[in-house]
Amino acid sequence: MHVFLVCEVFEMVFAFISDVKNPGQPEIDSRTFLWVKIAMWITPLVMLVIMLLTWFQSRSHIHKIWRHQSELQHDRALQIIALPAVYGLMAMSSLAQLYQLANQAPVADAVAAGASTADAAGSLAQDRSVNYARYETVFMVADLYEAWALYQFGSLTLEVLEATLKSRWSDEWNKKRESDHEVKLSYGAVSQLMWLGTAMFVVVCVIQAGWSLWQWNFGSATSNFEGYASDLRQFRFAGLLASGAAIYNVNVVEHAYSSILGSYSPLLKFVSVKLLVFFSFWQKGALTLAQEVGILQLSELQIELMHSTFLVYECLLSALLHRWAWQAEEPWYEILTDSE
Repeated sequence: MHVFLVCEVFEMVFAFISDVKNPGQPEIDSRTFLWVKIAMWITPLVMLVIMLLTWFQSRSHIHKIWRHQSELQHDRALQIIALPAVYGLMAMSSLAQLYQLANQAPVADAVAAGASTADAAGSLAQDRSVNYARYETVFMVADLYEAWALYQFGSLTLEVLEATLKSRWSDEWNKKRESDHEVKLSYGAVSQLMWLGTAMFVVVCVIQAGWSLWQWNFGSATSNFEGYASDLRQFRFAGLLASGAAIYNVNVVEHAYSSILGSYSPLLKFVSVKLLVFFSFWQKGALTLAQEVGILQLSELQIELMHSTFLVYECLLSALLHRWAWQAEEPWYEILTDSE
């Protein structure tokens, strides 16, 4: 991951040098877009902060694993803690692709250099298609890991909930068989509901990534990019629905068992995980809607640049939340240890 970060920083620096040497590109040099451009330049430093936060927090969980204390649960927590670093790195990678695309010479410059208008327009359109494809592919990888992290979070939450309920069944409720049976039924129904949402999200992300890889390696994406982009939009809608279902089902568990999951601090953990799921799938749609109704006077490329830039900073916010939400010295780990 550190090597990947260094490579992406070099790409951002290369794009920045190209921007400085060839100023005046209309899509990134407008006054209304200047603040986004400045935020783009700072993203490598933001990513460094995210990586440091993730590393320092992960060390305490790794120490617990070495001491054989709730190893599976600390391992799940580590994979969740890594989400801001992984997703932020993917967002910066997509940002570097788009930044390089924005620095390309417009058609008029290519014509002035001796190319025909048709050739210049065709070359620019092809370059944009390739860069947009790379941009989408990077986010597919990020979405796949995000779905995996959400699965780990669901597994961990249900493990804590089951261990807590078992301790109550064996102590307080062993004389109340009717209530015991009702709680077991409630737990079973809610856990199945949560698995349905997270499983749907994981399956959609896996199919989307697999389909894209097939199209670029064995299919017709290179020769029929318009058809590929049209099919990709259907996966985006499926991703919106699946992420919405996953967020809703996780929210149901949070509200239904928040009193039982007291030491687990469910609200902060749910927010830290749901934050990136929400922004990754719904933010771009909100920006596009604002563009269509005239609130944002930006091009499609500017919307994509803004979306990728925002995601890096939102990953920083998520990493900061994880510092408080996923500490290694929480009492609920003992509940899991006692139930084993």
